[in-house]
Amino acid sequence: MATVNRGAVVLQPAYFTSSVFVKALRDDITNLVHTFHEKYKEDNTKPFELFKTLWSAQGWKWMHFKVFDSRTRQTFLNVTVRLFLERMVKTEAPFVRTVVLFGLYTFFNTQPTGSAPALRGLSHIPIPIDQYASLIALPGTLTTPYLAPLQPFASYVVSALVDAQVFHLLPNSELGVLNPRDIPREIFVEEGLIDSNQPQRKGGHYSKRDKVIKARTALDAVGRWAERTPSPSAAKTTRTRYEAEKTRLVQEIGVGSAGEREASQGVVERLLEAHAGSDGDIEAWTGLARVQTASGSAGGMLRMLQ
Repeated sequence: MATVNRGAVVLQPAYFTSSVFVKALRDDITNLVHTFHEKYKEDNTKPFELFKTLWSAQGWKWMHFKVFDSRTRQTFLNVTVRLFLERMVKTEAPFVRTVVLFGLYTFFNTQPTGSAPALRGLSHIPIPIDQYASLIALPGTLTTPYLAPLQPFASYVVSALVDAQVFHLLPNSELGVLNPRDIPREIFVEEGLIDSNQPQRKGGHYSKRDKVIKARTALDAVGRWAERTPSPSAAKTTRTRYEAEKTRLVQEIGVGSAGEREASQGVVERLLEAHAGSDGDIEAWTGLARVQTASGSAGGMLRMLQ
């Protein structure tokens, strides 16, 4: 009897853009920065050597072996460098930005090569132009006595990355140029343990909780529509007010009076003057024939106030 091998379990790219991975990696980066800070206060004579020691001790050297599938690995690499870069914005302290720069540099330059089968690698680091400018200026901010030991190493790392043409420049970050625009894109919500005594929902059927959510959503939508739509009583009030204003206007002008006929004729003359010299057919203009007819009849233009 022939045997069939089980398929390999492969993480989907969505895992690495989800809150499960993004939150964990953000915490790991924060822990790396804090640990380096504590050790740096004790001895700052060899900062980059200290960083490499912590990098290995915390298991970062194994990061590249988390996933091997090419499609998923591409997302993993892009998200990882993006999470390093997000801690290098101007709002972060120069010390934090420097430690994260060391991490980005080390992660990018320790990608496995020569393995069999070959692992997919990251050839360029996408970075918005404003973040790139901030990165280039970072060494110049390390001028205080506490930060000065970091400056030569930060300068070397920045120069090495720029000379190797590692960065793929993108438009300003305010334009949302990265894909996905925001991370995490998928949010994992833990709903708690399943009660085995409760009947399980069949596929394609809504649970009571789902029905309540859908009902509330529909109710909110109806409420928003009702706020935008005037009520019948409001429409009736508007119509009544219009009729009253129309009656008052007719009484003041007077139907068939010289003032009414002069005003009607003036409207027609201004319309004809406005369209003088046009290549189009005046008779075809919408409403013009109706205006001319109304101006020459009893009641004039007031007849059009229906």
